[in-house]
Amino acid sequence: MQVANEIYFALAEEQFAAGQRVRLTLMGTSMVPTLRPGDTLTLAPVAAAPVVGDVVLFRHAGGHLLHRVVAVDGDSYTMQGDNCYTTESCRRGDIVGLLVEAGGLPTDGELWRRRSRRSLVRKRVKNFAIRWLGRQGRRQLRPWYFAALAFLMWAPLNGLGLPLDNYVFGLRADHLIHAALYLPCALLLVDLFRGSGSLRRACLAALPTAIAVGLLTEGVQWLLPWRGFDINDLVANAMGITLGWVAVAMAVRRR
Repeated sequence: MQVANEIYFALAEEQFAAGQRVRLTLMGTSMVPTLRPGDTLTLAPVAAAPVVGDVVLFRHAGGHLLHRVVAVDGDSYTMQGDNCYTTESCRRGDIVGLLVEAGGLPTDGELWRRRSRRSLVRKRVKNFAIRWLGRQGRRQLRPWYFAALAFLMWAPLNGLGLPLDNYVFGLRADHLIHAALYLPCALLLVDLFRGSGSLRRACLAALPTAIAVGLLTEGVQWLLPWRGFDINDLVANAMGITLGWVAVAMAVRRR
């Protein structure tokens, strides 16, 4: 979060240098949900070297940021907002204030630590999704995904004796597996049609292509003597593809 009003923070630094605390009202969203816009924060001078987990005010790119310490390497600190994917780096001397109270909640208490842990878990999940569902992550996953489909299409799995005819919530386990395998198919195909064109058109083109992939991988098994064709598996493939495509279409519509 880029904190505005550098005149204010210049005065705040003078107060920190004099050993005084500073109160401010948070305006940005980069620390959501740990800190929210409108929260009243109290910052104190930095007496000891901050440690991983502390939320600090530091100078960065000509301004000030209020983020969490995520790594320390000697005099070098790595910071990250709880709602951010990117990080920032600074030196120990650039850290000017330490968050000691947020909305009346002391940061050295168990309630704050619990809130911070929840936020960090949420951030890890979000960063994982950005890492692997973002365009770069999809580009890396795509060849592995379709290679896995090709292997499963060919592999002689019938003789393994897996209990795939069991029922889960009234549905056969193998049909659920088929649907789950094809959920990401449309998402991973969107980029192939996108290029520099419309994302919505790419999304529309991905659906029939993904269904064709499901039909191909199931149809080839009809030609293999050690595999078998099952119309129910084909339906399960189509259901998984459709559910995944609907999720992609909804995400595209919100853009």
